[in-house]
Amino acid sequence: MSEHPRFGGQLRYILVVDPDVNERFTMSMLVQRFGYTVCGAGSAAEAVEYLCVAPAVAVFVEAGETGWDLLARLSGDARFREVPIVLVSGAPDRGIEERLQRGELSGVVRSPLDADEVFEVIQKVIERGSRKNIRIATTLPAFLRDDTGATEGYVTVLSQYGLFFRTLDPRPVHSRAEVILAFWDRSITLEATVLYVVSFEEGPFREPGMGMKFAKISAEDSSLIKAYILEQIGEGILPFDMEQGFRSGEA
Repeated sequence: MSEHPRFGGQLRYILVVDPDVNERFTMSMLVQRFGYTVCGAGSAAEAVEYLCVAPAVAVFVEAGETGWDLLARLSGDARFREVPIVLVSGAPDRGIEERLQRGELSGVVRSPLDADEVFEVIQKVIERGSRKNIRIATTLPAFLRDDTGATEGYVTVLSQYGLFFRTLDPRPVHSRAEVILAFWDRSITLEATVLYVVSFEEGPFREPGMGMKFAKISAEDSSLIKAYILEQIGEGILPFDMEQGFRSGEA
């Protein structure tokens, strides 16, 4: 097998197990874009080797021979009984549902993969539902406008409910401003409240600017942002349908 990555301390990583290298790559890339460290294994035996080096926060495994082999190995070893197992299944299966109900599985995601569904399962299984919306890193040029004037900057983090506006001219905490940003062929204006400010004085590794929460956003603009986020998350690894993206954003 390939050489293990070096694990320092309690590294949080997700283990992706699939004998199909293309399927393993797709899931691994998607999980990485959610901000997690990923290790990949092509067999149940290789997966157990990884887990013996350091326990994973979750294991995503295909619902086939490899998956059932891994489930049998882990359930029979007390060291791994608390490791959450998420099955990746291409079709509904009564046996899988029964295992889920008995607590033998922590979750199931469908194949072909849906970024929204994978994110929701990760939040439920690993983060205990701490964050309900996907956020992505971006470099979108943007303008901020309020009673004091206008400021140019960049949106460097974007979610369906807020953003981080990188600027050297931040506004006070709790103040409101309009943020104008554009992507694809659309421009949208959002009313947002400043939640916190980061300045250069806080250190060389902190990005200066403002964390902002949308105070007023239309359903159409919310759907547009969600569709853009899904397109960015899946770029190069998942097919993207614009209309499906908008429908997902409206959900």
